[in-house]
Amino acid sequence: MPVAPVLDPSSTYGFSDTDAFATASQDKIGSGYVYARWANPTVDAFEAAVADLEGAAGAEAFSSGMAAIAGVLLSLCASGDQIVAARQLYGGTYSLLTRTLPRYGITTRFEDVSDLDSIRAACAGAKLLYCETIGNPVIEVADLPSLADIAAEAGIPLVVDSTFASPILCRPLEHGAAIVVHSATKFLGGHHDLTGGIACASVPLVDQIRALSRELGPTLAPFSAWLALRGVATLQLRVERSCASAMKLAEMLQARSDVDAVNYPGLSDDRGHRLAQRLLGGRGGGTIGLTVSGGKVRAARFQNALRLIQPAASLGGTHSLIVHAASVTHTQLSEDELIAAGISEGFCRLSVGLEDPEDLIADLEQALEAST
Repeated sequence: MPVAPVLDPSSTYGFSDTDAFATASQDKIGSGYVYARWANPTVDAFEAAVADLEGAAGAEAFSSGMAAIAGVLLSLCASGDQIVAARQLYGGTYSLLTRTLPRYGITTRFEDVSDLDSIRAACAGAKLLYCETIGNPVIEVADLPSLADIAAEAGIPLVVDSTFASPILCRPLEHGAAIVVHSATKFLGGHHDLTGGIACASVPLVDQIRALSRELGPTLAPFSAWLALRGVATLQLRVERSCASAMKLAEMLQARSDVDAVNYPGLSDDRGHRLAQRLLGGRGGGTIGLTVSGGKVRAARFQNALRLIQPAASLGGTHSLIVHAASVTHTQLSEDELIAAGISEGFCRLSVGLEDPEDLIADLEQALEAST
């Protein structure tokens, strides 16, 4: 028996019995593998691993995190439906909700994730409630139990993107969410070498999501699933290291006069600290928001002066990466929308990797000094 997961790259599968072939083709899952868009052993193994981590009955993998989000929303909504979403969202998700889904008659109402009264009022007549466990990029922790109660009162599902938390810090289904999605590109994969997504939920919901996925075809490639399985094996170690290092960096940044603000729920004075204590096991996550004094111009000089930390648009991996949110991850937002989301001109998102934290601190300090 192999110790490592088996990579099965086949796109199609042969049968010696035509009746069995016909039955498997009709069932598409459960009666044998037929075609990789329907099911693949390596992808199935990845789905089972993440479903187990999330405490879900099932999961459906996708070719990217955005494919997972789109697959979930399109499987649950139809023309005329309205989504209620937290304002603190990844720019790609915001674009999906404001530009793409309206083409299909699906509209979205945005509310601040902490304004529970407004969210409750907005959910009347809505189809679903959507948020992120830790909002991208402002690192705001969502009150998942309260949001789940609001969704339950309205008779709608709570869908949670938990990419920034990973199942190590939070399992949204345990707090009342109906569906949890991840960009497997980030913490689950963890090595900056794959693109993937996954949605975890009850069997009926996964069946509904899977039916649409089979038709649209955003299939996770077997090799990407194999890489993601490798990443899952070290997930807890990597997340714990990232959180511990991020806490040290956040404390250092908070003490500097040339950093206007630090968004990190591990800090005792952060607005999300109490929720992090309750929902994230007392940890603040592996991503920090920092506002460099001097606005966009100095933020650019600061990033250009970094030597170890790399300007790159991802997170949750082995390498520490930084982005200027307004210029990279949230270009879909207008100036007013950026302000409403709490993204200033000097705001940067720092994803903390596995490097020695003292080396990262030294790199941040020298870059801040050099950009003054």
